[in-house]
Order: sequence, then structure tokens, then C-alpha cells
Amino acid sequence: MKRLFASVLFLFSLSLTAPVLSADFQKGENALSRGDFAAALEELMPLAEQGNAKAMYYLGVMYKEGQGVTANDELAHKWLVLSGEQGEAQAQLILGMMYHFGSGVPENMDTAKKWYQLAADQGVEEAQSILKIIAE
Repeated sequence: MKRLFASVLFLFSLSLTAPVLSADFQKGENALSRGDFAAALEELMPLAEQGNAKAMYYLGVMYKEGQGVTANDELAHKWLVLSGEQGEAQAQLILGMMYHFGSGVPENMDTAKKWYQLAADQGVEEAQSILKIIAE
């Protein structure tokens, strides 16, 4: 009986935290859109560390572009891979580009094609176009 209660309590607590996480994510997106990268980092980092794919994508871009952080290709790659592995199409597209052009990673067309294909399979037109060009 104690186990059942603990399980129910745990599930209930998760339902209470979801709106808070969503609100923090929205704050992070809003901060990004107004160029307040310090605030965006503060909101998005904990979410990314909890496994939020979109937050991971945003951190990857921030580290790639040096937005509010020192540009760091290793951290950009880390966050983008974690995001892309969870199915975030834009992260997959950027990873394709990174491997295609050797931007922060060794150039590797097989790996680039893999990431492009994952993004293309989700309807990302840019990835679809790149794959057509590469195939020619």
C-alpha cells in the first residue's frame, strides 16, 4: 500500500511541475527573441539538463553562435546531438551542416547525410533540398 501511495504521489507531483517547466521554457524563448541571452541561458539550461529537446537545441545554437556564452563547438555539438537524437528536426539539420562543412567537427559526408535524412524525414525542406543536391 505504501508503494502504491508513493507511486501515485510521484505521478501527481509530475503533473504539478509540468506547467512550471513550460512557463520557464516560454520565458527562455521570449528572452531569446529579444536578444537577452543571459536570461535565456538561465531559463533554458535547467530544462536542457532535464532532457527538454527544444531547450537543448537552443543551447546548441547559443554555443555555436556565441550568443550569451563563449562560442564552444564542443558544447554546441553536445547539445545539438542530444536534441537531434530526441527527434528535434532543426538540431538534425544543423548537425548535417556541421558535418557537411566541417564546422566544429571533422567533415564527414556520411554523418552529414544521416542527420540531413533525419531532418528531411520530418519534412524539413532545406534538408530535403540539400539531399537532392548532394545526390546529383
